[in-house]
Parts: sequence; C-alpha cells; structure tokens
Amino acid sequence: MENLKLGLICMTSISSQMIIEEAKKYFSQVDLIDIRKVEIMMNNKQTKVLYDGKELENYDCLYLKSSHRYAELMYGLTEIFKEDTFIPLQAQAHLLAHNKFLTHLTYAQNKILKMPDTYYAAKISETKNFLQTLNYPIILKFPSGTHGKGVIFSESSKSARSMVDALDVFKQPLIVQDYINIQSDIRVIVTGNKIAGSMRRIAAGGEIRANAHMGGNAEPYVVTSQIKEMCLEAAKRIGAKICAVDIIESDYGPLILEVNTSPGLQKITEVTKKNIAGEIAQYLFEETSKIKQSKDKLQSRDLMGQAGIEEIGERDFQIDLVVRNGKIVLPEFVTKMSSFRDEEEVTLKITDNKIEILKD
Repeated sequence: MENLKLGLICMTSISSQMIIEEAKKYFSQVDLIDIRKVEIMMNNKQTKVLYDGKELENYDCLYLKSSHRYAELMYGLTEIFKEDTFIPLQAQAHLLAHNKFLTHLTYAQNKILKMPDTYYAAKISETKNFLQTLNYPIILKFPSGTHGKGVIFSESSKSARSMVDALDVFKQPLIVQDYINIQSDIRVIVTGNKIAGSMRRIAAGGEIRANAHMGGNAEPYVVTSQIKEMCLEAAKRIGAKICAVDIIESDYGPLILEVNTSPGLQKITEVTKKNIAGEIAQYLFEETSKIKQSKDKLQSRDLMGQAGIEEIGERDFQIDLVVRNGKIVLPEFVTKMSSFRDEEEVTLKITDNKIEILKD
C-alpha cells in the first residue's frame, strides 16, 4: 500500500461510506469529510479551507460528491486544490451536472449525445406562451433536483398552464421536454474510460419515473457499444471521471436524460452483484498513484538539476557515504529517483563491498 491520502467530501451517505470502506484497502489514510462543515475563507493574500473550524489538511486525492445545494462550494474547492491534488471531477462538472439545463446545453451541439427536445425560459410567462405551441403530453422539470423529484407529467395545454401557475410560487425557471413514452431507463456508472456497472430501471405501476427512490425496480443490463460511447462522451464533455449517466431508449434511439456526479450505489450494487464502490476506490487509487509518481519524477529531475547531475537513465553516482546511528542516509535525489518511501518494506542483498536495495 502506497503512502497516499484520500479525502471524500460528501454528505456522509451510505454510498459514500461504501466507498470509504473500499478505499481503505488502497489508501494509507482515508477521511470522510462532511461538506456541511466545510468553509472557505479568502482575501487578497490567501485562501483557506476550514473543516470543522480547523484548516483542512493536504490530500493526494479529493473526491467531491454531494447534492446540488453545494454545487458552488464544490466548484470552489476544486478550483483551490486542483493544482496539487488528484480530483476526478473538474470544477465545471459540479455546476453542469447539477443543472439539467446546463447539461443539455453542453450536449446540444454533439451528434453522439442525443437528448429529448428541450425548451427553457427564465420567465414563467414566456413558458406559458410556449406551451400553446407543443404536442402533448410533455414533461416539466426544475433545472435542479435528484431522485426523480421536480419532474411533472402534463397531458394537455390546459393542465400544463395550470401547473405552471402553481409552480410560479417557487420563482424558478422551468425546463419543458418532449414526453418519451417509456417504462424504463438505463443507469450506467462511468469510472475513467470504463463502465463499472449498468442496470435497467423499471418504473412502478402508474409512475413515469424509474428511479429507485420512486419505488421502481431494476435488472442487470449489458450496455451496447453505442450506449457505452454515449456515456463515456457524456462524462468527458462535462469533465467527470466518475459519474452516472441515465439513458432512455426511444423510437429515435437511445437518448441522454441526465448525468449524476453523486450517484447512489446501493441499488446498482444489489442488482449487478458487482462491487461498484470497490471499482471507484481502485480507480481513485490508480490515478492518484500515477500522478504522485509523475510528480516525484519531476521533483527528482529538479533536485538532480540543482546538484548539476544529468539524468541519463540508469547510471552510477559517486557520493560520500553518510552513516547515522547505524543507518545509511541517502541523498534526497536518490530516493526520489528510485521512488523509495519512508518505512517501505525492501529486500537487501549484501556481499563484500556491495549493498543492493530492492523493492518487494
């Protein structure tokens, strides 16, 4: 196990706790950080991130996943730590994925990422005028919302106008979409360039939403090459290395419904019998290790440059041996070049006038 530290900034949900337990198999330190206790302090001289009143420690990897209520905070945290830490979601992903309008706008000009026809207006009055021009039924949505909440079915212009009048109290813009007559959707979990798991969600009787939170059932599903390409492209476009992509099958082919950067893992783990949390934890570890090794090599080159040593692959160096309390102390550039870490287990091969140190 490499000496790597992971911080998971989240709402401490069961899914997050599942990832934490799996991550302990890979990272030397794993901390669950409640986003509700995170603060950012900034002025012209410095920016500080506090957790529970104390400055947040440094991590090799930060995985931020939470609800739309904290999208701006996650954006800020990602911008602050992105230079020194592996973060699987770019700052923009937190804003794009948590706003259905911005998600659809991002995909609108992409031929691979097809979606239901969508209309958006800032003013409710403009939406009411547009409702008269549509073919029914339609779907009304708030831009933010998860687990199928904020999704309303309307079968006529009259009922839609009544609903819009009622929703005006929230003083929020509305998304209007074509209604696709389906009884199921497909949820796909993306990790990097792979599909970690997928399932078909089936709506409960009388319900248009297939989400597990709405009482829907699910079954295992093997993605087609087309759907795999759509999901990987959708994740890439918003800047998310880890996310869920929801797809609906229609007469026009598969359509993207939305992207979720904080997906629940319980149902898909139960249905697929796959360790999805373990897949995510392993991906975080592998990517963090790559970045850490790359940084160590760069630091090694810098140190060698400062010492006036050129890097020409494997070579011999002549140095003065330093022994303290029976321990051989190596120059910093040597440990950097060899990627040895403090307290790492190694094998020593000792002969006359020669000591070899090998990683186990």
